[in-house]
Amino acid sequence: MSRTKASRDRLLGPWMTLALVIGGVVGSGIFYLPVALAPLGASVPIGWLISGIGVMALAYCASRIVSAEGGGLQAYVEHELGPTAGFLVTWITWNSSWIGNPAVALATAAALGRIFPGLADHLEALSFMFMVIVTAVNMRGIRAAGELNFVTVLIKILPLAGVIVIAAALGFGGAHLQKIDAPAPSFGNIATASALCLWALTGFEFSLAPVGKIRDPQRNLSRALVVGLATIAIGYLLATLALSLIIPNASIAKSIAPFPDAIGLYGGEVAAMLAAAAMAVSAFGTLNVSLMGTGEMLFSMGLRGDMPRYFSRTNRFNAPYAAQLMSAAVGCVLLGLNAAKETAQLFTFMTLFAADAVLYLYSAAAIAAMLKDRKPATTLACLIGLAFVLFAFYGSGLEAFLLSLGLVVLGGAIFLIRKPWTSRPAEVVPAAPLE
Repeated sequence: MSRTKASRDRLLGPWMTLALVIGGVVGSGIFYLPVALAPLGASVPIGWLISGIGVMALAYCASRIVSAEGGGLQAYVEHELGPTAGFLVTWITWNSSWIGNPAVALATAAALGRIFPGLADHLEALSFMFMVIVTAVNMRGIRAAGELNFVTVLIKILPLAGVIVIAAALGFGGAHLQKIDAPAPSFGNIATASALCLWALTGFEFSLAPVGKIRDPQRNLSRALVVGLATIAIGYLLATLALSLIIPNASIAKSIAPFPDAIGLYGGEVAAMLAAAAMAVSAFGTLNVSLMGTGEMLFSMGLRGDMPRYFSRTNRFNAPYAAQLMSAAVGCVLLGLNAAKETAQLFTFMTLFAADAVLYLYSAAAIAAMLKDRKPATTLACLIGLAFVLFAFYGSGLEAFLLSLGLVVLGGAIFLIRKPWTSRPAEVVPAAPLE
């Protein structure tokens, strides 16, 4: 096999790229989200509609800035908005990612605790183990991470599909379905529901992170972003509505794992355990994509000399091992801090902040798309996306917004002083040419 052919075979094709988008979004969030949404009643479908339209508009904008060379998130933004904007959005997205990774690892461990109650006292240790395993997989390169992600995507959709099938069977069978119209919609509840739904729809930015590792990214990645987000948004809406039709919202609000509980109600305890196992696999798969994307972002900053050149090092699998190890290490440190009970509230807030920080990337992608692709459809999508970002900032609260803004200011300071301690930028490794 020629070197060019071997390099090409290590790239992600259309199906694995689509799985990368879906794998980054569908994780632990959707499985626990109904607990927070249940008290909001009739505001939930409206919140899903607003978030779905907003995120779809932002995903479309992101698809318009993907370039043929596949230079990654920083390069896509930098092409249209300049190096300062490219660094800042990559910097803040990298920080939001490594801060959020421990929460995903804990969600994986918690899902296993639903199956094996004895593990409940060892969640932190299990979370460390998952972080180490996923980092080891990512050291084998993008292809190995993509294959693991493809398998987990196939498994993680099963609980969502299960509740939809149960609700449809009950409805067509004339069975009694629960009411979901109380309390009535209100502006405050709609804003809260939209912010919560946004949290479950974030993650597609990880598919923008790989540098030179997606085959024909202008076609495959662009299509995967639009198709993937549309599929996820529709699936989430149907799954959460179906869950509320199966069991009362009051019961959902008190549940630890509402999807397994609903499936177990009609399929028995074995079915509930299988659903909980699928939840664990889902969170594990998202951790895989998230850690991969986090490493690729630090790798990108290292390539350009915005971070120490050490982080631009790769191994024989073309995996950015230095950036991967650093990103996993800081996540493990935060996970260790969470083991101290007095830091639990801080950790919870930081995960909320992590979701809020991604909005800067979405804003930059929307503006860059409007500048690059001056078509009416793109301009409309940009305006819808930016309006949604403002609404999401409002829903997330002032404290999270100010903290994320402080991170932007810190990134700006680092960008200004970076040259004395970084060498000249390295060349970005391009994707292998198509045959």
